[in-house]
Amino acid sequence: MTDRVQLNLRLDGHRDLLETIKKVAAAERLSVNAWVIRTLEQAASNPTPEFGGTRPTPAAADIEPLLDGMLDRKLAAKLASFEERLGKLRA
Repeated sequence: MTDRVQLNLRLDGHRDLLETIKKVAAAERLSVNAWVIRTLEQAASNPTPEFGGTRPTPAAADIEPLLDGMLDRKLAAKLASFEERLGKLRA
């Protein structure tokens, strides 16, 4: 039996981000869930290098802008890749 875990992610004020995620996932023929999991796995495998000393545990308010920026950069890269492929198909 699979251990089922769940992450509830609220995207209040980010409807456009959700719509973009849906489009990108569909373009990659993935479910939104599969795309988000893959993106989070990629981000977790490339952590930000730690600086010297001890680092305090960040508050949720500190993490949200970091995740937003990370997702924005990943989405921008994916969308650029799609645009490039579409351009090649049209040529």
